[in-house]
Amino acid sequence: MKKLLILLALVAISLSKLYSQQLPLYSQYMLNGFLLNPGMAGSVDYIPVRLTVRQQWVGIKNAPSTQALSGHMLLNNQKIGVGGYIFNDKFGAVTRTGIQGAFAYHMPITNDTKLGLGLSFTAFQYKLDETNLNLIDENDPTISESIQSTFIPDANFGVYLYNEKYFAGIAAHHLIQYKIKLGDNTTSSSRMIRHYFATAGYKFDVGGDFQVEPSFLFKGTEVTPMQMDINLKAYYKKNYWLGVSYRTDKSIIALLGVKYDKYFLGYAFDYTMSNIKNYESGSHEIMFGVNFGEGANKGSSLL
Repeated sequence: MKKLLILLALVAISLSKLYSQQLPLYSQYMLNGFLLNPGMAGSVDYIPVRLTVRQQWVGIKNAPSTQALSGHMLLNNQKIGVGGYIFNDKFGAVTRTGIQGAFAYHMPITNDTKLGLGLSFTAFQYKLDETNLNLIDENDPTISESIQSTFIPDANFGVYLYNEKYFAGIAAHHLIQYKIKLGDNTTSSSRMIRHYFATAGYKFDVGGDFQVEPSFLFKGTEVTPMQMDINLKAYYKKNYWLGVSYRTDKSIIALLGVKYDKYFLGYAFDYTMSNIKNYESGSHEIMFGVNFGEGANKGSSLL
């Protein structure tokens, strides 16, 4: 049993060091920032529903795979936003499947700028499938090759400042830092690690039907260095877009998408320049969206 506890601690520590794997990694968060910041719930005057499917590091067995379905809306009082999403995230032997509900309060700062303060609550199943562990000793009697799971509650907080031209936000996830308990045992190392996000961007009109939107995202945890995404997106008639991102973990992301009526489709391809490129052929992310009751956008392209 001691060997099993050590193994679980190593799994938790390795996940915390691989920042994006204790929380899912998204490349098209510019189209659905609500997944990162609950302060965005109700920041537009329609109901954006988003389905995201991501397969990371294609070619590597048991590489991260994520699916998320989200939506949010502004209530009739024009001050309270509500939303939520369901998700499934798998990385190696660990799977997280759960649901999150969020609400936000939006207050006017100037005639065209608002500030959203959001809080969300999450409940998910954390599952460890020992049949997917790579063991040094295949005959280790402490490994039963069973599936163990536990229930984890948590909470997130976010602040979001926005108008038609610019946006800025900060958010913190895993506020509770709940300890992972599998079976009858738990360790101080195997806990959810607090994650932090900071993002901002500005949309420029560059003449005719074209717009460009530079933006950035800082992200990190209490035990890892900060990472940064630097993004640039170009829009044509607001219905077609191309973009590129540089992630400081040595990744380049290409983005493209099209919108027709209230529907849109977005795609992202991640190319890793680190040594892992020798074992994988990139990461793919597809997002399908529907804007129910779409009207004038009160915020930015971060929906």
